[in-house]
Amino acid sequence: MTRSTRLRGYVLAVALLVPALGGTTAFAAGPGPGTGQHAQVPRKVAGTWISPRGGAERAYERRITFERDGRFTMQDLVAPCPPKVQCVWSGIVDIDGTYRVEKGEVLLTYAVVGGQGVSELPAGFEVAGPYLVQKLDGYSRAVYVKA
Repeated sequence: MTRSTRLRGYVLAVALLVPALGGTTAFAAGPGPGTGQHAQVPRKVAGTWISPRGGAERAYERRITFERDGRFTMQDLVAPCPPKVQCVWSGIVDIDGTYRVEKGEVLLTYAVVGGQGVSELPAGFEVAGPYLVQKLDGYSRAVYVKA
């Protein structure tokens, strides 16, 4: 019997005995963070993504943060207030909603539709290697990089 065979035997014995003695193991416990509706969300999508501009329509920075639970928040920095300056209007538009990942695309659903006063909001993004890509009119694209 090799060392790795003995180790597997011990692990199997513990996995079988702990629940029988009233304990729990990772296998017997409830669903964890990687299960359920958003289990398919790649870890590489979760986090904050930044696009400095988006074609002719959007000349300002957009930031989008994807949470692992399927929620997102987006900030359009239309006219942000400079540091250490008091402004009447910050010029940052906050947008939120939910997302899902299907066949290499991140699809967005907005909590409030219309009335944001910003350039066209993306319906989704294509996952392209280390980037998220938003398709714009014609052949234009807005590229988002992870912060």
